[in-house]
Amino acid sequence: MGYDTFVMAACVADVKATVLGAKISKIHQPAKHQLLLRFYGKNGLARLLLSAEAEEARLHLTGESPINPAQAPLFLMVARKWLEGAILQQVEQTLYERVATLRFATRNEVGDPITVLLIAEIMGKHSNIILVDEAGLIIDGIRRYDSRLSRYREVLPQRPYVPPPPLDKAQPTFQDEEALAQVLLQGEWQETVALALPRRIAGISPQLARELLTEAGLKENLPVDEVGAYELALLLKHINALSLRLKTADFAPTLLRVKGHPADFAAFPLQLWQGLEQQLFPTMSNALDAYYTDRSLALDFLRQQRHLQKSLQHHITRLQRKISVREKELALSEQGESYKEAGDLLSAHLYMLHERVGNSGRGLTEIYLHSFGEPSQTLRIELDAALTPQQNIQRYYHKYNKCRKARGAIAGQLNVAKEELSYLQSIALSISTAQIEAELTEIKQELMSAHILPAAPPAKGKKTPKTIAPALPPRRYISADGFTILVGRNNKQNDRLSLKTAAANDIWLHTQKIPGSHVIIVCEGKEVPDTTLTEAASYAAWFSQARDAGKVAVDYTRAAQVKKPTGAKPGMVIYFQQQTVYVTPKQPEGNGE
Repeated sequence: MGYDTFVMAACVADVKATVLGAKISKIHQPAKHQLLLRFYGKNGLARLLLSAEAEEARLHLTGESPINPAQAPLFLMVARKWLEGAILQQVEQTLYERVATLRFATRNEVGDPITVLLIAEIMGKHSNIILVDEAGLIIDGIRRYDSRLSRYREVLPQRPYVPPPPLDKAQPTFQDEEALAQVLLQGEWQETVALALPRRIAGISPQLARELLTEAGLKENLPVDEVGAYELALLLKHINALSLRLKTADFAPTLLRVKGHPADFAAFPLQLWQGLEQQLFPTMSNALDAYYTDRSLALDFLRQQRHLQKSLQHHITRLQRKISVREKELALSEQGESYKEAGDLLSAHLYMLHERVGNSGRGLTEIYLHSFGEPSQTLRIELDAALTPQQNIQRYYHKYNKCRKARGAIAGQLNVAKEELSYLQSIALSISTAQIEAELTEIKQELMSAHILPAAPPAKGKKTPKTIAPALPPRRYISADGFTILVGRNNKQNDRLSLKTAAANDIWLHTQKIPGSHVIIVCEGKEVPDTTLTEAASYAAWFSQARDAGKVAVDYTRAAQVKKPTGAKPGMVIYFQQQTVYVTPKQPEGNGE
């Protein structure tokens, strides 16, 4: 549902119950637009997070202790000057809005008691945290802006604090259906009730509007012009019930989970989520902590993944350019055969050259001769007029020998470059299919071993730990027939899986001529049915570069037929006595843990 009016009300209730009357012992600014207040009071230690980040704007108690920047930002120094040692006297939410005012009692430089306000405005990209003195003047804001950015108000030191512009909406307290109808039906007749409710009534978010329609048993796409007395009565009943929840602080903090990960949160269970996994929490702050902690881990994982992808793509692009140049050079070197034919033709027709140029043997610039392979085809052969016929012949043989030698060298370089590209593409695949941070750590180590990434310098004053983290196990799935299917996560794990873990009679699978994971069917002496073979092959196709293809060729053989050539890169193997099956890539159920 997002951080709406009801979520803020539940968080304000948490703050009142936990830190009201407590003293601020320390203030941190872990991010550019975040403030963390550490309280100490009758309930012990507590942390209050205020965030004005565009996509993560919120206010709630937290158990997290984020890392702080080495240098204190300006707003943090101002906040520390005015708030450290201050006592929280009052916390109030502006009715039906996402604005919370924290009132602190403190003392000024000469020891006189004063009041300072810390105002959290949770409004998406317009969110702000503003420090205001008892005269109503702004001390500072975590986001500063002047009249060039906003004609309504300025957030600058010593400017009067002006609340956010009031919403031109009705409060969700209606006496009867007629009062609701006057608000709901004042807009365009073509719009739906789901759009009209959040536009006309304060405190109702778009998702909450959908929830009201669901609770009332009305269609989500119900047009305003189809609303009659019956629909108005149902809507009024549920809007009033919603208002009563806010008035009585009737909250049941809920987290929606999808595949085990937090996906959304609300101040109470939603019928919209019926049939989905919903987790109740004792406080709204607990629910938000769980949600944003998981979100932070996911974002950190994504940043690491993108960093590795970007670093690797630089090497892949450079290698692709190198291959393109070598292929052009190889194409040019193929002209060597035409040079040899020209030399052979000139040798065979040497008498003709002497007849044309006389005793000097010089002066001829070209000659037309019939090809040995195609007698009907006449070839034009260029000659150097300053050279004798014998010298021209030697010149063409010299060009041929030069091309022949170059062709061998270029072909060797091209093969090495293509093998390197295949290896890098296999690493890129491992990065894109990684699901946990430990996988990225193993891939990063492989990139450093291959000198694609620089090795991490040892921390000053710290010894390198002697213990090495245990290697990750391969992904593990169970086929419909009960067979264990193992899938490698990266190149080094592919080597371990195929060459050490797999028994000789286990079945090994890999996409044909396409980078992908090594897959093993654990046979345990049993005959593997075609259904399991097809299932494992579809997994091999899924964990490959051909994931989005329609049909993919997958080779399979006994693990005993898989060998690693001497000096081959991680994950690179050769195999024998293989058979091929064509399958559609299929994503396995679960994450293979």
